[in-house]
Amino acid sequence: MLRIILNSNAAGAKSYYSTADYYTEGQELAGVWKGEGAKRLGLEGEVRREDWDALCDNRDPTTGDVLTARRRSERRVGYDFNFHVPKSVSLLYGLTQDERILDAFRESVDATMQDIETEMKTRVRSGGRNEDRTTGNMVWGEFVHTTARPVEGVPDPHLHAHCFVFNATWDDAEQRWKAGQFADLKRDAPFFEAVFHSRLARRLEELGLNVERTRKGWELSGLPPSALDKFSRRTALIEREARERGITDAEAKGDLGAKTREKKQKDMTLAQLQDNWKSRLDQDEWDALRNVRESIGGDAIAEDDRIATEAAHRAVEHCFERSSVVAERKLVTEALKRSVGAATLSTVENKLKGQGLVIARRDGRNLATTKAVLDEERGMICFAREGRGSCRRLVAGEHTFKREKLSDEQRRAVLHVVDSPDRVIIVRGAAGTGKTTMMQEAVEAIEAAGRRVFTFAPSADASRGVLRSEGFQDADTVARLLVDTDLQRAVASNVIWIDEAGLLGTRQMAQVFDLAKQLDARVILSGDARQHGSVERGAALRLLEDEASLVPAEIRDIKRQKGAYKEAVKALSEGRIDEGFAQLDKLGWIREVGETERYRALAEDYVATVEQGKTALVVSPTHLEGEWCTDEIRGRLKQLGRLGDGERRFIALEAANLTEAERADAVNLNAGDVLVFHQNAKGIRKGERVVLGDGPAPTGEAAKYQVYRPSILPLAPGDAVRITRNGKTLDGRHRLNNGAIFTVKKFDGEGNIVLTNNWKIARDYGHLSHGYVVTSHASQGKTVDRVLIGQSSQSFPASSREQFYVSASRGREGVTVYTDDKDALLDAVNRSDERLSATEFVAGGGLPERQILLRNLRRRAATLHRLESLRPREPETARVAEAERERV
Repeated sequence: MLRIILNSNAAGAKSYYSTADYYTEGQELAGVWKGEGAKRLGLEGEVRREDWDALCDNRDPTTGDVLTARRRSERRVGYDFNFHVPKSVSLLYGLTQDERILDAFRESVDATMQDIETEMKTRVRSGGRNEDRTTGNMVWGEFVHTTARPVEGVPDPHLHAHCFVFNATWDDAEQRWKAGQFADLKRDAPFFEAVFHSRLARRLEELGLNVERTRKGWELSGLPPSALDKFSRRTALIEREARERGITDAEAKGDLGAKTREKKQKDMTLAQLQDNWKSRLDQDEWDALRNVRESIGGDAIAEDDRIATEAAHRAVEHCFERSSVVAERKLVTEALKRSVGAATLSTVENKLKGQGLVIARRDGRNLATTKAVLDEERGMICFAREGRGSCRRLVAGEHTFKREKLSDEQRRAVLHVVDSPDRVIIVRGAAGTGKTTMMQEAVEAIEAAGRRVFTFAPSADASRGVLRSEGFQDADTVARLLVDTDLQRAVASNVIWIDEAGLLGTRQMAQVFDLAKQLDARVILSGDARQHGSVERGAALRLLEDEASLVPAEIRDIKRQKGAYKEAVKALSEGRIDEGFAQLDKLGWIREVGETERYRALAEDYVATVEQGKTALVVSPTHLEGEWCTDEIRGRLKQLGRLGDGERRFIALEAANLTEAERADAVNLNAGDVLVFHQNAKGIRKGERVVLGDGPAPTGEAAKYQVYRPSILPLAPGDAVRITRNGKTLDGRHRLNNGAIFTVKKFDGEGNIVLTNNWKIARDYGHLSHGYVVTSHASQGKTVDRVLIGQSSQSFPASSREQFYVSASRGREGVTVYTDDKDALLDAVNRSDERLSATEFVAGGGLPERQILLRNLRRRAATLHRLESLRPREPETARVAEAERERV
């Protein structure tokens, strides 16, 4: 492990200096100076306290002069880069004290820190510039520790190093010491961590020690898990505290570790510690350790070219399943993890060169896509571009509107659809603008003209739930369209209409276009690229607008909300986050509430809304915060007697969300995992489940199953329950759509769940969760009277402008946001999770503000061009076209 921790306190930084008290007992080694910056300051060899304290106080140890310009008390003193070995390595070294293991560790740390040092930067602000410059030098002290903090007075073996890097670097261009710029180093910490582990594992294999990959990293082969568990007491203590406090963030766990530390024991010698450690092992564990120890100094284990090649291939598959463009270092990181011990960094980098990557430098780092991803996007764009003007209008004559209350925007959208000669047609509508009403009018017109319109959406809830409830009785999922040959035959020469199309990735969109080409079908896409995008790679809808020059009809007038709430949502929909946030805050709808009261207040508001006979939905960006909200809501409902007696516990299957490359890797699968097959496989039928035991997993069939992990779900009469995977009721007569929410009525004699509509869900159905809280992604497309958003700092890493816009726009009457820090929340929701496409990347672009502005100008120009070429045959068309020209 590599963690990088900021230190902004000089007194705290001074504590890193280790006196002889500990290392004479064998628990720590004397600190040593490292780095080119240290050499410039004349610091070499063992760290002396006076030199260390001087640097902590931002002074040159030799002259006493101020080192960098920053002197404020809260300045960043430095960063602790701490490296940790796997538990098996710590145990082996702790009980053998074999210097070859220590040397392998220190060499790996030193080599990795030298790599980090070459990338050290400082900020350049002189002459009106605002950039970073590479200096390539750092000052750090390295302190190697061999034990963890004590638990019940006795430390476990734990080999690790603290490399404390001072916030000072020599800028040769300006001939002075300056503060360092650590942001890029922190961003690339996973890469440097993987490099460190790869080096250490290779060095140990060269000593004759076998290593094996594990789900969380790697360990030495031959040591039983039971032995390792006995020496993980400190980790177990921190994890237990974290679970009790609901902490998942690694840095927060580090802070928790500091709060739960026991003082190190100076009165225990190394020999006494070893006696204690040995006493914990049984005979079999001790024999296993001795066998591993005897391997040290044996034949070196060579690199494995096959493993390196496979690792590179799987890394590419894994990274590009959900992204079109990734940092090159992410690919290297994933490949190193998959080849740990079997390949060096240079070998992995060479293997990646054979994976069809397209690499270019953007914003100071190498990014990559693949030729396959690029071809996929280009094929999709080409189909749409070549289809412009290639078809007859969907409705030959003048359309007579049946819905008199349609707004001008909705009418323009209808005419845009029925009059279009394009193969692919786009309608862009913000949340709550009445897209469905427009859609009903257009579909009726097209079908009256002799073509059938088949409606689809990416999710089961949006298609079989929302669209069917709006009158589109045969609406189905895009996935169903792509596999159902009977449905495909019916679609031939007709119209495919996909709602919520912004949720489609480029792979599915390309498949839809290939199908439309084969079937000679037209494609209509309605959605909003400003809301959530696809979980899979690519922002297909945005790409079609930008690169295929498809001009969408746009519906912007919001119908769902009224008054000040409407103005706030409008601002959010247009990317004016500060303005929309301020409006919601002015309404008193963004509440900053303390830790103990936050979820209680949310639960009380939820129950009060429901008791008024209104609909409510709680949205949270993360599952963990959602669970906290759910616990409080259910507790409140129990207090009020709204949940019945006789609560029962069911097995719920939680999606592991593994990519296909991860599912194909047995190291990611554990005994007890449940594989649910969505395609027929050898000896297994579609829909069947396989519970993994101790035998081999069917990793060769990874494309045909998803992985789930069992957990406990308590349910009582009155509980809201949400379906998490498509299925059917116990009698097979009713479809259970993923995302649908029901209410539990009771349980029958066999323990099955009876819903208030009298449908029954089998007790072992498994794909269930409580239905009070959904993620922002799952909320898209839903409408309720009041939406309540639980969004504390725990969820800020998953927050974005798209998430906040979608979450806040679900309500008709109001929204309340419960947070612990308004200012930090505003910063978090100002970030965009809009992803770079391969096409944009290869074109040399990113998504800076200037490019977004140019993109919007091109869209407006294309719209005007379309309107100028439009030949209005009737007064209604002419009036709508003129209104559109005035708007643009």
